[in-house]
Amino acid sequence: MLKINTSPALIGINTTPGKMEITQPKADINMNTEHPRIEIHSEQVRVQIDQYQCFAEAGLKNYLDLTKETVQLAKQAAMQGIERIVRQGNELAAIENGLDPIPNQAEENAFELFKKEFNFDLIPKSRPKIDFKGGTVDIKVHEGKVNMDIKVNKPQINYTPGKVEIYLRQKNSIDIQYVGGNMDTKI
Repeated sequence: MLKINTSPALIGINTTPGKMEITQPKADINMNTEHPRIEIHSEQVRVQIDQYQCFAEAGLKNYLDLTKETVQLAKQAAMQGIERIVRQGNELAAIENGLDPIPNQAEENAFELFKKEFNFDLIPKSRPKIDFKGGTVDIKVHEGKVNMDIKVNKPQINYTPGKVEIYLRQKNSIDIQYVGGNMDTKI
């Protein structure tokens, strides 16, 4: 039987960190200023209020708009009348199919055409148009000036480099021993 003991090699490291010192002297500044000036000229605001749409909704329109609205309503009523007459004529033309449209048409022409609906509403619905004219503000700015004389001072740098030192702290070794009781020496 053999007994083997080993010890590894060990490395040691010594470090000395580097140092850097930086100092920055302040810049030398000479400054002269010329102050800015502002001139302001203003014009008063004029307010214009247009209530025509509000009055038109209450029925107070000028003759051109009133005529246009009346023409539009008359065209609509005429088209509805033509549509009703054509529909009733087509129903009468289809009388050979065994349908009798005359009672329904008589009731429609006597009663349905004259039904009216009434509704409660508030006027005016639109707001008056309010326009603002004028009210200008003229601003003139006379810029100021800043005259600067700057002398920049360079930074002062002190640097000490760092060191790294590597050395062998322990050598490697192997130790072999025989620990058995009997040894056969015959070959």
